[in-house]
Amino acid sequence: MAAPHPLYGGAMSMVIPEGMADASAFREVPDHQEVFADAEKDQSIIVEILEAIEHKAEKALQYHFDEIAQTNESEHSTVYKIEEIQLETIGEVYVLVGQQEVAKFNEKAKALDAVNSVCMFMALVRVPQHSADVLVSLNVPLKIGHSSSSFAATSGGPLPVDIEKSYSDFKLMLGTFRINDYSLFA
Repeated sequence: MAAPHPLYGGAMSMVIPEGMADASAFREVPDHQEVFADAEKDQSIIVEILEAIEHKAEKALQYHFDEIAQTNESEHSTVYKIEEIQLETIGEVYVLVGQQEVAKFNEKAKALDAVNSVCMFMALVRVPQHSADVLVSLNVPLKIGHSSSSFAATSGGPLPVDIEKSYSDFKLMLGTFRINDYSLFA
């Protein structure tokens, strides 16, 4: 397994799958996010620090999923499951598996077939002593619209996706997540 990648200057770390590039090398990324992208597969990993939501973990995770759907102007979004998993490194984590129908860069305004179907794996790590939530997301395209900018970048669409394997890989990646310095939240 690869070495953990430092996040937020080393305050957190996690193994990032091979092929994922640090998006801050080619576009602006907000300070509260770490973003990695694989252009060939049109996949991305996002780690973001958010203000804690005053709901139980399952409802907070649903809230974050819905907020992303609204921000992305998702035509349709579905949550398939939310479950609790135990990680040796950080304890209790809630994971959501869902799907959203979204277009990149407001492409839907140009063509209706620019909408992509994306499977989203999201994990919520609560940091209650600092009123923070850390959200770790893996976005995996299931179908790419013909007019989407991702269509040409992926040579005509995503590779076939094994959702169960992607979910298993996501949980393995989460198993490497660490908060190394809690002063990041101060």
